[in-house]
Amino acid sequence: MKKVFSLITVVLSAALIIVGCSSKSSNGNSSSNNSGLKIGVVTDEGGAKDKSFNQSNVETVKAWAEKNGGKALNPIETKNQSDIAANLQNAAKASDVISLAGFYFEKELPKVADSFADKKFIFIDGVVQNKNVESVTFSEHEAGYLAGYAAALQSKTGKVGYIGGAKIPAVVKFGVGFVQGAKAAKKDIKVVYNYSGSFNDTNKGKTLAATMFDAGADVIFVAAGGTGSGSIKEAQERATKDLKESGEVKHWIVGVDKDQYSEGVFKAKDKDGKDVEKSVILTSAVKRIDVAVSNILDAIKAGKFEGGKARVFTIKEDGVGLPAENPNLSDDIKAKIKTVVEDLKSGKSTVAADAAGVADKANIDGEL
Repeated sequence: MKKVFSLITVVLSAALIIVGCSSKSSNGNSSSNNSGLKIGVVTDEGGAKDKSFNQSNVETVKAWAEKNGGKALNPIETKNQSDIAANLQNAAKASDVISLAGFYFEKELPKVADSFADKKFIFIDGVVQNKNVESVTFSEHEAGYLAGYAAALQSKTGKVGYIGGAKIPAVVKFGVGFVQGAKAAKKDIKVVYNYSGSFNDTNKGKTLAATMFDAGADVIFVAAGGTGSGSIKEAQERATKDLKESGEVKHWIVGVDKDQYSEGVFKAKDKDGKDVEKSVILTSAVKRIDVAVSNILDAIKAGKFEGGKARVFTIKEDGVGLPAENPNLSDDIKAKIKTVVEDLKSGKSTVAADAAGVADKANIDGEL
């Protein structure tokens, strides 16, 4: 009897040890590797593959979820502004955290956030006051300034262009910054300025770029989401002819929000008939949406979400700027841009964030 009792004791002890080890391992995985968060994304009209800020948001959420054991739900794409409220509600029903990018969400988000007080929202490019929403904006005018400076230095015609998607704060800041940067680099530079009225009309983007190129602009900054894909295509077609005739690219696009160099890559033949691969993206005015969204998701995982707070990412903390690599910029232009960045970070130079602050409006074709 004693032997049987001893055997049972040993078996039970071993079982407890196994269960205890298993429980400890599970808890460790839960806290260190597995957030368990279901994260939804709602895009604006540009869509999840706009090759711009919506795509950056989608890719960042997916990468973070894969790294932290969360689940990135399929993005909900907004086709029309009238769909915004329903899209936000559907995302909130299915998710723990909802990340959305675009000024047009600013009207409906407060009401939806109030209705889903137990959910957390990350709002890019706008500001609301709800305690379950953390808002993020960027100093786009500083990134635009650098883009304009580089564009003016690159221009051989003395004329550059700007195409904005719509007259909303982020896009306006990009544009007025671009104008100021261009004029700082070359006082007599001419700027053609226009809005497409859309963030997903590639045909409109192509047509506007063609008009600007025909008018003499040789570098165009396009801050219009998916519309910019059409502008890039127009530049590629013209650059193909450039290479065949002169062996060099003469029509350029400045990308927006993310490094769009790869989006501008095309294959052609040079004047000697050799196959070449180039990109029409001169540089890009970058907003570090990836850093902003990842930082907030990290905070949520750690229980340190700061709802009701509005963060502003500026050039001082590298929240905006040009890409680390710029293959199409000369060493001379890169050196000058580096100095400009240092001056902006130190406060030696400043950039106005709206049209009223642009001192020199000479030689601007279009309304800022």
